[in-house]
Amino acid sequence: MERRPNNPKCPLSDTRYCDLLNMGTCERCTIGGAGDTPEQVMADLDLYESLLPEGGVAQLFLSRQCQFCKSEPKGEREGYAILDMAHPEPKRIQRKLFIKRVAPFGTMIPLQFSICRHCRRKLLLIEYLPILVPLALAMVGLGLLSIPAVNDALVLRANWLPFAIWAAMVALGVVIGRLASKSRQKSASRTMYADVLQHPVVREMLDKGWFPISRESRVKVVFSKSRRVRGLGTAIRSSGEETH
Repeated sequence: MERRPNNPKCPLSDTRYCDLLNMGTCERCTIGGAGDTPEQVMADLDLYESLLPEGGVAQLFLSRQCQFCKSEPKGEREGYAILDMAHPEPKRIQRKLFIKRVAPFGTMIPLQFSICRHCRRKLLLIEYLPILVPLALAMVGLGLLSIPAVNDALVLRANWLPFAIWAAMVALGVVIGRLASKSRQKSASRTMYADVLQHPVVREMLDKGWFPISRESRVKVVFSKSRRVRGLGTAIRSSGEETH
């Protein structure tokens, strides 16, 4: 594991706590920035380690094999699927003007899963079907309604009828898209973890109080060709070797 240069001024320097933080350089390190003492930081990191799943989180990105594949042989890693997870501990106090309140989370780390091309393609299809289907029907509807004979016949009945039919086609597309996405997810779940929350490591973390950070109702991963290499949750094992 890469370790930052020894810094006599920092009590965490050249320790496992420095390795856990994995900031790379002292300039990037935030220790002391929030007023925490080194002892408090070490206690927080001990707590963080106790909240990790068995085997830690590095196992997810160190493997050259896809972490979404269920069956053997698993696909070869061609990138990463990233899901930010947070935990309420350690409790932090937020100060906004004259109001003090407990912060919604005290720890946040990225879960970085090795993923193969096939699983990535399936997850993207599940994610985009609710968008692609209504978009396709909207385009088809516009094409049909732009035909003068069709449009004129509808307008003769009612001026609003062409728009109503187009809106109905879009609404139908939304319903079909969602159903198609759920069907595809159910089908894909036979051979892969089509729902990242069903992954064994994620389920263990959920049991320990972790929760995904998502701005949408549906939890989604972010895909990347490279992984995050600095910060809490990105440290590798001391051997630094990737697993198969």
